[in-house]
Amino acid sequence: MNIHIANAPVPQNGAGTVAAKRPFVLALRGFVCDRYTNAGMQGASLLARAAAVRLQAPLREVGVPGPAINLGWRENLAKASPYLRDVGGQLDELMRHHRLPFIFANRCGVSLATIAAMLRRRPDARIVWCDAHGDFNTPATTPTGYLGGMVLSALCGLWDSGFGAGLSQDRIVLVGARDLDPGESELIAAHGVRVIAAKDGMIDTGRVIEAVDGAPVWLHIDTDVVDPLYLPAEYRVDRGLHPAALRALLRELVRASELVGFELTEFEAPSNTEHRARMVQTVIRMIEPVFPAGPDGGKRVYEPCA
Repeated sequence: MNIHIANAPVPQNGAGTVAAKRPFVLALRGFVCDRYTNAGMQGASLLARAAAVRLQAPLREVGVPGPAINLGWRENLAKASPYLRDVGGQLDELMRHHRLPFIFANRCGVSLATIAAMLRRRPDARIVWCDAHGDFNTPATTPTGYLGGMVLSALCGLWDSGFGAGLSQDRIVLVGARDLDPGESELIAAHGVRVIAAKDGMIDTGRVIEAVDGAPVWLHIDTDVVDPLYLPAEYRVDRGLHPAALRALLRELVRASELVGFELTEFEAPSNTEHRARMVQTVIRMIEPVFPAGPDGGKRVYEPCA
């Protein structure tokens, strides 16, 4: 299903220069690689709705939440592929209309489709991947067979996901990675992927900005990059970032580079209503620096997907 965007002319500055893009929010909440819980599907919608209100931007929810299933990567990819093809088409349509995508998704596996689609239109972009994990395993190195742990390697063409590649390893910046499998670590080192680790809850913002080197940025945040003391996560890895440190990084990053798109994954919606509302506001506050300074100018439109 494609997104139909009415009355969304491409803004211009002077001699044909594209001005600031208007935001559009996507909640991607269909099954991707949800092994143990479906709380990420719920979390994607909660964050997307809060972000759409904050941005005064249109919102579209894509996919139908379902039960978590623990599958091997081949079976997982086969089950998720129809949904991922839809996701890639949605992202391509947004970028064709020069909209700035703000994506909230349940699992990192969705990036097989989102980033592949983005690269076809913006091959100059660098990927700032904020995650406790490297997601650079391949079918040959993965100790678990988990599809979500093989996303970046597929985008680099180290194995064929069926959704495309086109990402060179020198255009990846891993931020906050601290739980890497042995074979994955070897691949990361062999391919020269930059890894900037957290220390005492902080990140060296200057090193991240230097690694990006002024290039356009696709920003990916897995909430487990933050220490689990502050945010719920299915995969808890200690010694993560403080939310204020991530907020400071985002502020400096968008000052230094063009934001091509933003995606946040893996937010586990707490079952307690009061706790859930508090955690949603914590995340929105943390990522506020990436929001454009003003609304997109139109009335917010909520488009639930059947």
